[in-house]
Amino acid sequence: MGRNAAIKRYDATPAGQPLELFDSTRSRRPVIVELLRSPWIVRASEIGRSDGGCATKRVEESVSVEWDAHRQCPLSFTRSDRRYIVDAVIQVWATERRWWDPRRHVSRRFFRVLSQGGVYDLAFDRARGGWLLTGIQD
Repeated sequence: MGRNAAIKRYDATPAGQPLELFDSTRSRRPVIVELLRSPWIVRASEIGRSDGGCATKRVEESVSVEWDAHRQCPLSFTRSDRRYIVDAVIQVWATERRWWDPRRHVSRRFFRVLSQGGVYDLAFDRARGGWLLTGIQD
């Protein structure tokens, strides 16, 4: 059978599990109720405000960043008069959007950082020349 023999013999439908996600004779409600109980949907729906509500998930506020020119990454950032020391840079990526429209052009370099037990997304807005806090992860 070749190198993929184990894959071809694998039974993808465990005993007792229906083949169809939605049975046409039953209501879809039980599936939706079960999905709404999943922790990733619950956490993603807890979008609140930073002034007493839940921790804000997606934000876009200006922050000041202390930059390490040697390592090419942020050392710390200040938000609401509180300084956060960057413990580690987890991920770096860039985004370019609407480059054809000078008024709506978005050019940012993102740094997902670990600081004081939280994960924060910092972005340097290359089009406008400033730092933004764009996200706070769980």
